[in-house]
Amino acid sequence: MKISQLYLITSSKALLIRLMVAHLIGTIFAYTVYLKFTSLGDGYLPQNFAGFNGDFDRTLLVHSIYGYLGVVLPGFLVPMVLGLVVAILIWNAFRDVYTHVNRKLFWACNLFPHFLFYSGYSSKEQIVIICGIIVINFAAKRSFAASRLTINLIFVFIALWFIFILRLNYFVIYLTIFITAFFSPWLHKIRRFSVGVWVLAFILAIVGLTFILSFDVKFFSEDVVLFMKKVENMFLAYTAGSNRTNIQWNDISDFMYNSLWGIPQGFIGPTLIEIISKPIQSPAFLEGVVYLYILCYLHVRLFQLASASRMLRVYIFPYLFVALVIVFVSYPYLIFNPGSAVRYKQNMHPILIFYPLLILTYTRANNLMKTNTKKMTNEC
Repeated sequence: MKISQLYLITSSKALLIRLMVAHLIGTIFAYTVYLKFTSLGDGYLPQNFAGFNGDFDRTLLVHSIYGYLGVVLPGFLVPMVLGLVVAILIWNAFRDVYTHVNRKLFWACNLFPHFLFYSGYSSKEQIVIICGIIVINFAAKRSFAASRLTINLIFVFIALWFIFILRLNYFVIYLTIFITAFFSPWLHKIRRFSVGVWVLAFILAIVGLTFILSFDVKFFSEDVVLFMKKVENMFLAYTAGSNRTNIQWNDISDFMYNSLWGIPQGFIGPTLIEIISKPIQSPAFLEGVVYLYILCYLHVRLFQLASASRMLRVYIFPYLFVALVIVFVSYPYLIFNPGSAVRYKQNMHPILIFYPLLILTYTRANNLMKTNTKKMTNEC
């Protein structure tokens, strides 16, 4: 689906200014107030970067970014500038269709406090957020607005590479929307598939993958348990007052059972009992409840849209399926510490919040264009 130049209207500078002010305030608040009460995670300091010594890992990669930029931007000016980059990228992604977006929903998605904190704080999350917005912007415009590939594709590949290095478990979702968008001009036949065909295809994919993995006798008995213990040790190896040490986490049945509460709770952060014992976590809890509600609302709307529109199913159903699988596989990172849950979910904010909002907005703009075109034709 391609939208017309009829409503490719560049948004006013007011939108950009509001976004930049919001992110500027978020960065200042994170460094001057929030850090006095809790930690935001990595906190890469440019002065601590000692250069490459032959070894390479994702932590050193991110540290080098802040280290080299810190040469010209002292203090927390580096994350502040990168926070403004996040604001500019969001503006660039939405400006063409901002007149058609649900304004309340748009600003609710942009003004989550912890999203503003982490998009303006020196961390892996800040880099992944920047790269994620670059990818979803390409995917939306390639699928709905522009047919030609430009030099900007290089930046998309670079963004995908950073996501692959920094957050491999979320990379598959970004890769999925990139592939469907890249090949969108040639997906006309697949667009005709019914909802039943898509559901059957996904069920067969899961059954087939499970069947293949069953040939490895150690996968379900040892490999999954090894992954579970590795994730658990990532958090419980460090002493933290908010660590959840009473989670039964021994075998694959525990993995399946804990997913029932772990996935929704992971997106919320603190539990009700935890905020009673630590009232300071109450704002994070309230934010998490709103976050989960908006997350569910956006994806239910997407499913309804795909069910009603054959043209959009090729973009929406693969995304929904892969997102569900990756969230299911990755939920252990969100359950052992509420602070870490709040932090890790920021990596998914562009793909789980902004991308659905972009699809819904482009679709609304496209439908409005068709209505206006039809009226003009009838009047003539």
